Order: sequence, then structure tokens, then C-alpha cells
Amino acid sequence: MASLWRKLTHHDGNGWWNLPHTPSNEPNPPHEGPIGGAWLGNMWRILTHGGVSHAGPGFYWLVGLFLSIVTLVEVWLFAVEGLGSWYIPLLLFLSLLKFIGVVAFFMHLRFDHRLFTYLFGASMVVGIFIFTLLLLLLEFGNQPPN
Repeated sequence: MASLWRKLTHHDGNGWWNLPHTPSNEPNPPHEGPIGGAWLGNMWRILTHGGVSHAGPGFYWLVGLFLSIVTLVEVWLFAVEGLGSWYIPLLLFLSLLKFIGVVAFFMHLRFDHRLFTYLFGASMVVGIFIFTLLLLLLEFGNQPPN
């Protein structure tokens, strides 16, 4: 069992992990961090992989677990009675958390230039804006005239 767990959560950089060399392969990638900045970047490196090398598969399992828990909370919220007008903002916030988790880690955006972070972030903001406008149109468009 221990050898299976090691195979799932550890790699030595070759075999099926053999990817093209990019700036994210460097010991200190130039743009690592959720948005960038020295103090935030240092804190981020310590949280994600202890400041040495890059995060391994074990860390990505933790990210997957976090995303699964957020999804479970979203499904649970669907069954909760009495949330009223808090239901949609809570779901939008949880969706934003999942968006950040997927884009930052599984799409490796944290290693890319900040412009990509801004583009993906702006896309999410525009998506939430359009969704909110459609909800408002449906809500106020169905009311009879005075």
C-alpha cells in the first residue's frame, strides 16, 4: 500500500512526468505566486512546497481534495432551507474559489505571466456580471406593468 501511495504522490522528474522545459521548471520561477509580489510569493512557496523545488503530486492531491470539498459544500447548500437571498451569492463565491483553484494550480497559471492571471480573472468577472444581469432580467422582466 505504501509503494502505491508513493507512486501516486511522488515523482522524480522523468517517465510519464517528462514535460517540455518551461520557466516554471526553474528552481525559482519568475512569476510564481497567485498574482505576484515578493512577500506573497515567498509565503505562497512555503505553503505550496516548503520553499524547495516545485509542488509534487501530493500537493495536487490536496488541491483536488479542496476542490472536492468546495463542490460538496455547493451540493449541500442546494438542500439547505432558509438561505433566501444568500443562496446565489454563496454559490458565486464558491464558484470563484473553484475557478481560482483550477486555474492557478491545474492550469499552472501561477507560473505564467501576470497578464494571463488578469485575463482569466477578468473573464470570470465578466461571466459573473452577465449571469447577474440575466438573473435580474428574468426577475424584473416577468413582473406585470403598473
